[in-house]
Amino acid sequence: MKKEFLIFSNQIEQIWLSFIHKIPALIVALLVLAIGVFVIKFTSSRVRKIIQEKARDSIATTFLVNIVSIILTLFLISISLGILGYGNITDKILAGTAITTVIVGFALKDIGENFLAGILMAFRRPFKIGDLIEVQKIRGRVKDLSLRETNIQTLDGKDVFIPNSIILKNPLENYTYHQLLMSDFTISVKMEQDVEKIMADIVAIVNSFNQVEKMPKASALITDFVDNTVKIRCSYWFKTTDVNAPGGGLRSEILKKVLAYLKANNINIPPATA
Repeated sequence: MKKEFLIFSNQIEQIWLSFIHKIPALIVALLVLAIGVFVIKFTSSRVRKIIQEKARDSIATTFLVNIVSIILTLFLISISLGILGYGNITDKILAGTAITTVIVGFALKDIGENFLAGILMAFRRPFKIGDLIEVQKIRGRVKDLSLRETNIQTLDGKDVFIPNSIILKNPLENYTYHQLLMSDFTISVKMEQDVEKIMADIVAIVNSFNQVEKMPKASALITDFVDNTVKIRCSYWFKTTDVNAPGGGLRSEILKKVLAYLKANNINIPPATA
């Protein structure tokens, strides 16, 4: 029993001596840890400010700041353990983290791809909430944004969730990016009629709508001659802030007024040819 007590006492003494020996290193490690925490907080706030100025996307900003904080925290823990003489433990932690990251990366490849696409889009996002966009023949207004997906509401009221990687890889049309959109329509009239007057009258009708922009100007052009008829194409511009894009309602009102003009002046529209 006495022998076991002596062994136990020696072990306690060795632990105590080891602790006393490591006190300077422990103090330095704690100082480094305290300073490191302050540096991480300061760096994170600076990174947040820089990213917000460039990305202007709170979701992407929070995600990237968290990544930076995690990396700096792991680096700080590694340094602190190294000061205490536990560098081999740090190496094992980092190696395990790297292996885990690779395994998780392969397992969640698609999710990671969408997150990466979301981050890239945050810095140069081709649309904002409320914009009317079309991608992969899906057209709708942007309802919500996240790092993984974009939620758009189609014109018939359906909610569609599009992975960000699809938006990044495919051509995207934004009908409201510049808040100015062009629309047009085509009519055919008999060649013997006063085509120039008809064209001028149609332009005047289009310009009578307040929603139609006066600059760029509305125009009417002859596009073709077919079977003794003249094809006239009229185009005009409108602001998407004043008219719901893609402007189908405004176009319908203009066409109704043009049709009334044609009927009132007995201007015959030739039947459509196959």
